[in-house]
Amino acid sequence: MRRSKTVQLSTQNRHWLLKAGLSAALLLAQGSALAVWTAEIAPDPVSRQQRCLLLSEPQVTPDGYDSTPVRLVIDGASLWVVTESELDTSFADLRLQVDAEPMLRSDRLAGHQMILVFDQDIPALIQRFRTGRQVTVYLRFWPTWPATELFPVRFSLGGFSRAHDSMSRGCLPAR
Repeated sequence: MRRSKTVQLSTQNRHWLLKAGLSAALLLAQGSALAVWTAEIAPDPVSRQQRCLLLSEPQVTPDGYDSTPVRLVIDGASLWVVTESELDTSFADLRLQVDAEPMLRSDRLAGHQMILVFDQDIPALIQRFRTGRQVTVYLRFWPTWPATELFPVRFSLGGFSRAHDSMSRGCLPAR
């Protein structure tokens, strides 16, 4: 009788541990989704002036020869796709897409051709980000010969609205 009671307690403990582990995993997943975007005072990638910016977590993508980090940065007037590799606009196919929405194209570069600039209708783009789940940027890197392929880089929009609200308050934390 004593042995079966030990087994029963052990089974109860396993169920409790499983539930606790699943709960912790869900909390961690929610917490990391909220931390994907941040609003912080940082140097903007073009002028290097300190300002309140909306920043994505960097993603790493191949650039045809090596790999490069890619980060999305928003200052309220522009969205910058910032890399450490030179971008190639010669194919006119650099673009971004929020979920299944229509794609937005850009061939405007800054920062030694390592920053792709989107500056058309930013309020509408921010609204898409607020309601979207994922944004994908399609990048091509220089040199053009041999031509490298178009690389999709995906960013979660988890936590974007909260970070945008903080940015709207001058980078003050959420209330």
